[in-house]
Amino acid sequence: MIEDTPVSSQPLIADSMPINNAAFFDRLADVQLPAEPSLWPMLTAAAAVMVPIIALIVLGYRRYYQATQTAPANDITQQALTRLNAIEQAWLANDIDAREAAYRLSTVLRLGLGLPQLTTHCPPSLGDQQPQWQQTIAHFKQLRYQSLTTPRLEPATFAELRRWLTISAEHGSDQRGGDQHV
Repeated sequence: MIEDTPVSSQPLIADSMPINNAAFFDRLADVQLPAEPSLWPMLTAAAAVMVPIIALIVLGYRRYYQATQTAPANDITQQALTRLNAIEQAWLANDIDAREAAYRLSTVLRLGLGLPQLTTHCPPSLGDQQPQWQQTIAHFKQLRYQSLTTPRLEPATFAELRRWLTISAEHGSDQRGGDQHV
């Protein structure tokens, strides 16, 4: 059975206060709320964390993209031809001697043809140029490795290298063109 006895309750604060609460509210008027929290410290901290993370992501992506991207053969050949012209101009102006020109021409030929090292074996991209290739490589070796350079560098050598770079570029574009149509 449920009892019908009243539950005693605590007297409420509002019940114990007089009806005129003006004095109570005057005391509360002096209390000031704290200022709103500023978002700038949080935004600064977030930026300090996010900027390096984004920079690392961008640098990583950039490094990966540059490592996987290879320059087309025409760009490499064009750069090699430009350098070949600069070497020829410097040699004609006597800014460099035959030995220095042979060093530079060997490097341009190696890089322009995409060879790891210059050898007496003619690259397959040049086809039937084996005798001229061997003669040019032997001539470069003489110019580079003799203390007194008696052999001369001929202007025809520059034309020959220019022709080889052009043949190699055409051969490379024919192979890429064939691969694209398959």
